[in-house]
Amino acid sequence: MTIQDVLKLTDPKNQNLPKISPDSGFKNYNVVYIPVFEETVKNAEKVFPALKKLKLKGEKKEFHELIENGQLLRVRGMGKKKEMNARKVRRFFGSLYLKSESLKVKKAGLYCEELDWVYFAALGIHVAALNPGLFKPSHKKTSVPEIGLINTVFKAKAAVAKKEIERGMNTAEGKNLMRVLGATPPNSLHTENYAKVIEELCKRWKVSCKNVSKKELEKYELLNAVSLGSKHDSKLLVITIPVAGSKNCTVVVGKGLCYDSGGLQGKGNHMKTMKEDMAGSASVLGTILNIKKNGLKLKETTYFLLPLAENMMGCSAMRADDVWTAGDGQLVEVIHTDAEGRLVMGDAICYAKNNFKNIDSIFTIATLTGSCLYCFADLYTGVVCNDEVLGKAAVNAGKDSGDLVFTGPWDMEYDDNNSPIADVASLGEKDYAGWIKAGLYLARFAPKDKKTGDLTAKFCHFDIAGTIDMGSKGTSYRQKGLNSGVGVGFLSQLLTK
Repeated sequence: MTIQDVLKLTDPKNQNLPKISPDSGFKNYNVVYIPVFEETVKNAEKVFPALKKLKLKGEKKEFHELIENGQLLRVRGMGKKKEMNARKVRRFFGSLYLKSESLKVKKAGLYCEELDWVYFAALGIHVAALNPGLFKPSHKKTSVPEIGLINTVFKAKAAVAKKEIERGMNTAEGKNLMRVLGATPPNSLHTENYAKVIEELCKRWKVSCKNVSKKELEKYELLNAVSLGSKHDSKLLVITIPVAGSKNCTVVVGKGLCYDSGGLQGKGNHMKTMKEDMAGSASVLGTILNIKKNGLKLKETTYFLLPLAENMMGCSAMRADDVWTAGDGQLVEVIHTDAEGRLVMGDAICYAKNNFKNIDSIFTIATLTGSCLYCFADLYTGVVCNDEVLGKAAVNAGKDSGDLVFTGPWDMEYDDNNSPIADVASLGEKDYAGWIKAGLYLARFAPKDKKTGDLTAKFCHFDIAGTIDMGSKGTSYRQKGLNSGVGVGFLSQLLTK
């Protein structure tokens, strides 16, 4: 695949996504899906009079099919409406879309009982609709159903509903950008190609992007060391979105390991899916797209740093016991060659510290540790944060976006990343709480007060090793072969007003 091939796949025009429209009636559809809640059975019966004869209770697992005037009505009991949230709404409407697609109908209506659900419904539908088959040269566009989101109030509030649909599709585009890049084969998206893809995307979005020169990167030995076993050099891309009048700035770092073999110490049978070890960087790109397309306003000037590397097993590859110098002069002892993500991200933080003044907040996002996967599976993104208010904001952003976040303790007793011969070791001395230690390791490179040694910026690290769901076998709301698109929602919320 060429760079242009990859860029083509990231364009929604080439992804065979369905048209979504609001509708106040339900007569023009081959099939209509009607979720019914215990508290609002009468509301559904008012919109769909044919349901009265079913004597619905809205209880979970209640399911009926009706044929009315040649139209299929599929009715599903949902239980208590108060149990619905952003995550459930998004996934539910994604699953309804996939069912509609499997029926090969031309037009499907989905009853959307709340206007507040429209954004998440549109988001879930376009995430569900993305088919990984688009990577195949033989893949041809097939007919997909047009989708109508149905509610009688949409007659009076059509403009609001249309805006919410557009907003949801834009966020889905950000998620799908992340998902397409994550699924791109690593021989096509190595560091040089990925850097060019990022530069072209930034041109589309009309944002500034700097591909840091090899000479300027010379002193960032951690970043460079990771790619020593590969024929593809490490890269650092810096995307800047200024905010007029901003006195402070925010830094966002996304891990971009285009492939992670584990280095000389290897990953064993966990090497499959490591093409998606660049998901943190792709999540950042999806966030930028969402911010730009939805016209969101950043709180302050923001620098998005994407360190790219390829961790391979070549004869020149870094070794355990190596000691390398970070961009801020700290010596780092390599304990295990598969703990490479924290090296490239540490140097990216150093670059920000060396080049940007008045850093107020630092966010890092990465598929960083297996321990986070074992701790939270694919349900929660783990976060460690030195600011209680920001930590709570991260949890709330997770709930609001539907990508759940759980905060771990910010306790320096966990930080045993110590070395007798260097300033810091790349792994802790004891084999536990790895995802917490990894965040504390990264914080060692953040700006500090010279007298007290305390961090001078708020620091928030997200570990998406589990929630990216790299080994996805497909679900009722997402097709096999693509990751979850996690991070775009909560990052967008945290960075904007």
